[in-house]
Amino acid sequence: MEISSFPFPYLQDDECSHFLGLFQDMDSSPSAFGLEGFNSNDNNTNQKKRPRKDDEGGGGGGGGTEVLGAVNGNNKAAFGDILATLLLLDEEAKQQQEQWDFESIKEKSLLEANHKKKVKTMDGYYNQMQDHYSAAGETDGSRSKRARKTAVAAVVSAVASGADTTGLAAPVPTADIASGSGSGPSHRRLWVKERTTDWWDRVSRPDFPEDEFRREFRMSKSTFNLICEELDTTVTKKNTMLRDAIPAPKRVGVCVWRLATGAPLRHVSERFGLGISTCHKLVIEVCRAIYDVLMPKYLLWPSDSEINSTKAKFESVHKIPNVVGSIYTTHIPIIAPKVHVAAYFNKRHTERNQKTSYSITVQGVVNADGIFTDVCIGNPGSLTDDQILEKSSLSRQRAARGMLRDSWIVGNSGFPLTDYLLVPYTRQNLTWTQHAFNESIGEIQGIATAAFERLKGRWACLQKRTEVKLQDLPYVLGACCVLHNICEMRKEEMLPELKFEVFDDVAVPENNIRSASAVNTRDHISHNLLHRGLAGTRTL
Repeated sequence: MEISSFPFPYLQDDECSHFLGLFQDMDSSPSAFGLEGFNSNDNNTNQKKRPRKDDEGGGGGGGGTEVLGAVNGNNKAAFGDILATLLLLDEEAKQQQEQWDFESIKEKSLLEANHKKKVKTMDGYYNQMQDHYSAAGETDGSRSKRARKTAVAAVVSAVASGADTTGLAAPVPTADIASGSGSGPSHRRLWVKERTTDWWDRVSRPDFPEDEFRREFRMSKSTFNLICEELDTTVTKKNTMLRDAIPAPKRVGVCVWRLATGAPLRHVSERFGLGISTCHKLVIEVCRAIYDVLMPKYLLWPSDSEINSTKAKFESVHKIPNVVGSIYTTHIPIIAPKVHVAAYFNKRHTERNQKTSYSITVQGVVNADGIFTDVCIGNPGSLTDDQILEKSSLSRQRAARGMLRDSWIVGNSGFPLTDYLLVPYTRQNLTWTQHAFNESIGEIQGIATAAFERLKGRWACLQKRTEVKLQDLPYVLGACCVLHNICEMRKEEMLPELKFEVFDDVAVPENNIRSASAVNTRDHISHNLLHRGLAGTRTL
């Protein structure tokens, strides 16, 4: 019989003792277990049967006793077998439970052993990585120590030999770029490339020569410091737990040096010890700051007193009254855009250079000192000067509101003659008076042309195609105009080797006369030049 088919529950020791007690009771009282059939209730009947059996068998009393004993013996044997079977089942259950407990303990021990093995393996791998990083840090530290020792030895040898050591730079310890100090953890070097900043550290020192600084940044140190002070609150960033923020002077230096030299971003990265993407981001951020913060302060339409002063300067030199500025349009070459390519196609530059050219325009008005008072930036290069003028705020706002009444802005033959715009005569067979007038107009127009030449010469990034996106390019061009004004206001001299000549072809508009009153006024000005003895003398 299998254990699973046995109907009784497992018996305990106390239950087995209870069964033994029942068997003892059965032995002493057979009637309690329904064995009445073995004994008669009528003693007389029993007594009568016994003598007959005794008589038949000879000694009947002894035979009845033997039969009752046999029955009781059979019952005891049956219950004994049942009790033995129950005890055997209980023993087998105990043995199976012990076997299950043993298997559970064995499985738990196996799981614990596997866990300890994995933990030990991970600890070994972690210790191996730590040893590798420590070795790398010690190697970098030894290199920096050797570099410092070499620099110190060079200085000592120079001093011992009596050489001039004023031009030698002090040894600069290698710093942990990630943390901003040499005491940072070495594992940060894994995600920050270490670059040298020797050039910027040398240029930013107070004893750096003024001429070299002007050659690098196209301005003096005082002008550069002024720009840094103006932009300090706008471009300064907060330090983080991972690294120190780039200082504001270095941010401005990256932008100004990039605009001044037009060098590729990889050269900017090498000079300042920053990533290429970081340098590009800094250039755009600083140009936006200059556009937003400095343009309202350094590039604005003059006040009434300034306008009167400008009119007096122009009239005293060029003998034409009421002139408040000179206007000119230049083209900045760009890479072919992905959208509206035809709008940026520059036909005149393409024909002259025999190379497909795309450009964006900058139209500006300058005063007698060559300082911009109004600029219009961002129109496509396919537009002519008069089309750009119609889209500018100079025509739509200032002229429409009467701010240019009784005032002249002088332009070249690419602009139309209007109530506020004075241009030269364009027809053939000019009179002496008209020719002299054109010469005076040309001199005033030359002030704007020279201003744009200084603009492009000082900021070399405007001389070649730029990779700046079209949506960011107006901020870069506006920043160049603002920096030009700051340099002109502070009388910054421009180096002779930076001279640049503009080659912007002029296209005469089809309708170059758009005001009859302006025609009469121009003729009147020409007539006055003749009667003042100023006309005809320069044409002989």
